[in-house]
Amino acid sequence: MSVSPGFGARILPSTPLKILLVAFGVNMSLALLKILWGHRIHSVGMLADGYHALLDSASDLLCLLGSFAANRPPDSDHPYGHFKYESLTQAAVGLLLFFTGYEVLTHSYEEFVLHLHPHATLSAGLVMGASILLQTLLYLGERRVLRLTGDGIVGADAAHIKSDLLASGSVLVGLFLSSRGLSEADPLVGVLIAGFIGHAGYHLLREGALVLSDTSPLPPDEILYLVGKVPGVTRCHTIRARGSKNRITMDLTVDVPGAMTVRESHEIADRIELAIRKSYPAVVDVVVHIEPEKEELNASRIP
Repeated sequence: MSVSPGFGARILPSTPLKILLVAFGVNMSLALLKILWGHRIHSVGMLADGYHALLDSASDLLCLLGSFAANRPPDSDHPYGHFKYESLTQAAVGLLLFFTGYEVLTHSYEEFVLHLHPHATLSAGLVMGASILLQTLLYLGERRVLRLTGDGIVGADAAHIKSDLLASGSVLVGLFLSSRGLSEADPLVGVLIAGFIGHAGYHLLREGALVLSDTSPLPPDEILYLVGKVPGVTRCHTIRARGSKNRITMDLTVDVPGAMTVRESHEIADRIELAIRKSYPAVVDVVVHIEPEKEELNASRIP
């Protein structure tokens, strides 16, 4: 028995959409600026951060496209909706980040072996300082939107920007140390940035893979305890949940006394749905299967 009329598309609110578009514009501008200055002063660290920002722009664009695809309403070919496009996008961006990290490591190794030293200049320091300032403002803006809307995509982008801030700060430190005669600092900073990129890629790839492989986002024991407190339920079993942490669909089977009427069993299903949605707001669809209690299972009744 289904107690939910179904779940339609969640339209991406205008505020998250605007902040993601701003993030795309900021990251693209910073990427071009850092790559230009990185080539000009022969800094692998700045080049690495520039290519990282370029991947951030691609990530923002993919997230926007993935969000529109994921929020389309269910249809005959996708009766459960299109939300997995979001996870597919995450996995794709994760793979791109791994590739970028490999490229950064390669450039860092070449700089170290060939003894290519960056020309640390005041203009380069100003570029990185402006980058850190813009990224900080963008991070604070996305955190504010996240608090207001709870949008998971904005939250993921904010976490990504946080790693970008660490990377940009590392580049600035590397340029400063290079200007003081520590020429090995720049390739070491490149390795550090590659680590940041690889960590972000692993996180995105893991999250996407967990959703695509239908890993349960909810602990069955907690659902069993929650449903067991609903009056009239004698047994709960076959609990299945899937989806992302901010959009979960689930179904479960409950046994009720065989003499119970259809109306009474439907009311129990309604109470189960309300209890689950209240405890787990991320649940967007609950299907409760009602079964008559079997005599041989009386010993396992919920007290």
